Amino acid sequence: MKLHDDYYEEEHSSGSKMTYVYMALIMSVIILGVTALVFWANQSKSKSDGSGYAAALAQKEAKAAEENKRKEANSSESVNAKSKLTSNDLDIWTLPDTGREKNTTQSNRNNGTVTNQTTGETVIDGSASASDNNNPSKTADELSNGKTSVYDITDKEDATGEKKSEKSEESETETSQEEKEEDEEEDLVKSIQVKHADGTREWVDVNEDIPRNKYDLSNLKYKKPIMNYYEDNKIVSKCGVDISANQGEVDFSKLKSAGCDFVMIKVGARGYSSGKLVLDTEYQNNIKAAKKAGLDIGVYFCSQAINRAEAREEADELLDAISGYSVKYPVAFVMETVVDDMARIESLDMTERTQIAKAFMNRIEDAGYQSMIYGDKEWLLTMVDMEELQEYDVWFAQDSDEPEYPYEFGMWQYDSDASIKGIKGDAAMIMSFKDYAK
Repeated sequence: MKLHDDYYEEEHSSGSKMTYVYMALIMSVIILGVTALVFWANQSKSKSDGSGYAAALAQKEAKAAEENKRKEANSSESVNAKSKLTSNDLDIWTLPDTGREKNTTQSNRNNGTVTNQTTGETVIDGSASASDNNNPSKTADELSNGKTSVYDITDKEDATGEKKSEKSEESETETSQEEKEEDEEEDLVKSIQVKHADGTREWVDVNEDIPRNKYDLSNLKYKKPIMNYYEDNKIVSKCGVDISANQGEVDFSKLKSAGCDFVMIKVGARGYSSGKLVLDTEYQNNIKAAKKAGLDIGVYFCSQAINRAEAREEADELLDAISGYSVKYPVAFVMETVVDDMARIESLDMTERTQIAKAFMNRIEDAGYQSMIYGDKEWLLTMVDMEELQEYDVWFAQDSDEPEYPYEFGMWQYDSDASIKGIKGDAAMIMSFKDYAK
């Protein structure tokens, strides 16, 4: 039948199509299954050998951490190599340098600025010296003593090119010198006790306007009857004796052999009551004998002048008496208080006595001799004005082991009743700090 045939073909065609569909579905399922199986296998392999995403991420982080650690290690080595810090330096008290480059070159120094090598910032050059590169980091103990570069900000060059640290040292030296001078000033005697002829005592202020002597009294050595003064372990002083008619006959050769170098011979005096000029009865014999024995000669005159005219008269009398003799040591002016009797000079005041002394010594110097004033503490510190007489040499008299006279003086009579060969009675021993014969 025709219709039956069409239906059959239609059915047959539809069945074929369905078969293809089923086959396609089956193939799809198989492919999906295989794909799923492969994916599952890959996942299992990834989990087993660590090549999965999580493992890869972990490895990447580990590598990054290792790289950072290596960089930090290199950086630490570089810093340690540069600062040369030891393990003892790396504690909480260490004050290392801030990283500023010490040996700055022209490339990083510009108009007094320095580049910080750690932070890269530009800072003012002044808190550390460019020549401090080899200084290690300082500890807190050193900082407390002011020795660290943090506080030692003066160790840099100033506009003159000098290091301020050197200036600080100079300043410290000047300060030390000033302190030393202040200590020496504190050691200087401010006042001296004077005993007067009547037995009373007083303290006399030392005049700061009069030059002081600079003798080191520890250099005095006394081997009776001779006192010597040493410099650099050598005797620089000269030994002398006061000679007048009161000593009687003197053996000057024995004096010379006993160690004497010079004599101070009395030439004359003015009567303390009568006012008459009188020459010493033995002065000529003493001068001649002393010269023959090889002793240097100095002379003196005992004044009782009450005005400058009389002082010049006394000087002229002495000059006439020594004319023709070799007198190399000083010609001295002697004025003393008379004990237990009235003397014509007792009415004089300090100004008058000072002017009389100047008149006498000026006359002596005009004649070409070395002048000198004699006196003890009472006379020189209370009876005349030494500020007016400071240009003249002084012959100081005090029986003691050390002289107590603050101002400059050339000779010192240290013992008035000594015993020495050549003189039968008491001898007044003198030490001269310089050789006037030269």
